[in-house]
Amino acid sequence: MTDIRKFLSDVERLKKHERQNNSGVCDYNKIQGDLCNLFGRATSCPASLTDSIFSYWENEYVFKSENFAEEPTADHIDKLAAILAFLDNSDEMEELLTQNDWQELSELVGYEAEDLPEGLLQDLMMILVSKGAY
Repeated sequence: MTDIRKFLSDVERLKKHERQNNSGVCDYNKIQGDLCNLFGRATSCPASLTDSIFSYWENEYVFKSENFAEEPTADHIDKLAAILAFLDNSDEMEELLTQNDWQELSELVGYEAEDLPEGLLQDLMMILVSKGAY
């Protein structure tokens, strides 16, 4: 299981470091790659799935933000952490995910299904079925 608190702490450290190097402002464009890598390393899922899911999160929450200069917000990072928990078969923070999130996660898992280890695929599918995403 992933330690979600460690992931959240690592994200805050990343943002803090960027603010220190950028006159107190966190520029999402400068931390984007590091944040994606941090997300991918925090789970044992294949990179193809984590990259796709990160892109969904980024497009749905970060790039659609009304105030991009404040991204990534705490709420959006919490959503990413909830997705990370899902990937590691945990129900931690699952209440933060919308039905649209579950549907999109279902589609992304489906796209990668043949490349996922059987046990992981079964675990993810059970969660997705329980959320009405299949």
